[in-house]
Amino acid sequence: MTSATPLKKDKLNQDNTMSDQDPRNTSPDADDQIISGHMYDGIEEYDNPMPPWWVWIFVLSVVWTPFYILGVHQFGWINTYEDDLAAKQAEIQELRAAAEAASPVQDIDDAFVASFFGNAEAEAAGAATFGAYCAACHGSAGEGLIGPNLTDDYWIYDDSPLSQFMIITNGILDKGMTPWESILTVDERAQLVAYVKTLRGTNPPNAKEPQGDLVEPDSETDDEAEGDGATAP
Repeated sequence: MTSATPLKKDKLNQDNTMSDQDPRNTSPDADDQIISGHMYDGIEEYDNPMPPWWVWIFVLSVVWTPFYILGVHQFGWINTYEDDLAAKQAEIQELRAAAEAASPVQDIDDAFVASFFGNAEAEAAGAATFGAYCAACHGSAGEGLIGPNLTDDYWIYDDSPLSQFMIITNGILDKGMTPWESILTVDERAQLVAYVKTLRGTNPPNAKEPQGDLVEPDSETDDEAEGDGATAP
């Protein structure tokens, strides 16, 4: 047992001597030079310094650290995360207030929707929107294809202006009706109701069979500006 220690020392000295005699130790390139005596379990350690760019980043980080700490916590030169967050939230609130001022919230009711009735400009805009988005299901003349016929006196749902406006807005998913709220503005949806109202009684060719309940037109309320009883798609 006592003879094992000298053998281990001799082996270590032999390994170190071999490392010192390695021709790579004499290389003029410092990156390829083995550090004398740095061999462990057969692994030789080379003198490979860190890249200069890494060293400079480290140095600059160390130099910048006290300025950052003092700027944030002592003198307020640098905004904290909370300061930046509060500033951005205030900016968002200002943008939201400006948007709401530019487009005030409109109370949607029968009177509002009916205010588009009889307006030639609104009905023309509604016709263009109908051709772009609605004709694929309701037909170019409102005669009905996948969707119901919009020209007769039969209604599947309430025929009030507000009801038709809300159907356009929210859709009827189980019937395949797409919600248009995210695509069409409030005015565009009201214009659609106004245009479809003009289709009633036009009797286009190839009209789809009636669906829903018969609702007789109310000529008196049709003529009222308020439109409380006006019919719509």
